[in-house]
Amino acid sequence: MKRLLILSFVLTAFVAYADSFDDFKKAQTGGFESRKEEWSTYKSDTLNNFEVYKDIMDKEFAKYKNDISKVWDDVVVSDNYKWVEYLNGYKIRKIVDFDKRTITVEVVSDKAKPDFTPVVKDLLNEDSATAFRRDPVTSNTEQKLKEQVQGVTTDKVRAEPIMQNLYSDKSMTDSQVNNLAKQLVSGADYSQKPSDKTGQTVYSMTVKLPDDIYKKGADEVKPHVLTYAKQFNLDPALVMSVIYTESRFNPMAKSYVPAYGLMQIVPQSAGLDATEFLEGTQRVLAPSYLYNPENNVKIGAAYFYLLYYKYFKGVTNDTSRLYCSIAAYNTGAGNVAYAFNKNGGKNKYNVSAALPAINAMSPDAVYNHLKNNLRYEEARNYIVRVNGKIKDYTE
Repeated sequence: MKRLLILSFVLTAFVAYADSFDDFKKAQTGGFESRKEEWSTYKSDTLNNFEVYKDIMDKEFAKYKNDISKVWDDVVVSDNYKWVEYLNGYKIRKIVDFDKRTITVEVVSDKAKPDFTPVVKDLLNEDSATAFRRDPVTSNTEQKLKEQVQGVTTDKVRAEPIMQNLYSDKSMTDSQVNNLAKQLVSGADYSQKPSDKTGQTVYSMTVKLPDDIYKKGADEVKPHVLTYAKQFNLDPALVMSVIYTESRFNPMAKSYVPAYGLMQIVPQSAGLDATEFLEGTQRVLAPSYLYNPENNVKIGAAYFYLLYYKYFKGVTNDTSRLYCSIAAYNTGAGNVAYAFNKNGGKNKYNVSAALPAINAMSPDAVYNHLKNNLRYEEARNYIVRVNGKIKDYTE
């Protein structure tokens, strides 16, 4: 009952116009779908583009890991919660963990314990444009996409602060940054260990991030969330909960699926569906486009709109439909259908085939069924986490 009360706040924002996607799509495409041969060729070209996309990233990622392994005994890379950066020929490693709320700086050296202050100061001064440029996988993938994939959609990565806004509401002077860096270094925990790879020493410092980083992260993205939640008839608390669960408000969030940014947009799925909805044609979204916070929230909100109002419009209970849409944002509509339709043969991934089972259940039963029967543990945990976090962002 408590869960249903929480979700009642969310569902008030969902306006019943499930067929508007079809109307919008017809208006935008201008009869494009009637040109069957052209459409078939276009779809084939799009799939080929993503094969190129994935091949580029796989090769860049493999090279990146190989370069790291020449210096480090362990290979640590960025993910949706961690922003990891290597400098000085990979001998310096900076890890900002937005989930554990820690900063770790490690240095491989054959000398005495280094002064960490310049590295921490550099971290505090770094902006998203610099971070993008310093990331060899993402920046090289971006460049090769421009060269090899026609019509890829890019954007300029804006020079927005990554760390300073977690410590101050205003832009910091050089003196203030320097003092903060010294403060963090003096209050850090230190350790050292031998490096099997180089025979040198790995010096490490770890310091906690401020306790209120999620509030500050939410404040940063709130204007975009309010804009696109309104445009796509979603509750802002739901969108915020998805962002928190996907990235912990890490502006450099990345998974090597690939998925990028605050709402972890996968260009090959959410990116294609959302751009077709918004523009009437599917577009390949480059990393630079998805590292723009506004773009990311727009695409993520549009994709959630499609899940709720289009793909699961046959689910008659609004709360049950919301549960299905939350799960599908993580694992895909087909895997949600599979949870209700495991014995459906060739139709087991078909949403329409799963509707009778879903509609025969109460919302609580749908929630529990998803929590226990989704194919992947990540998806089973995801629906619990997003659903449980909505109340924290409900105003």
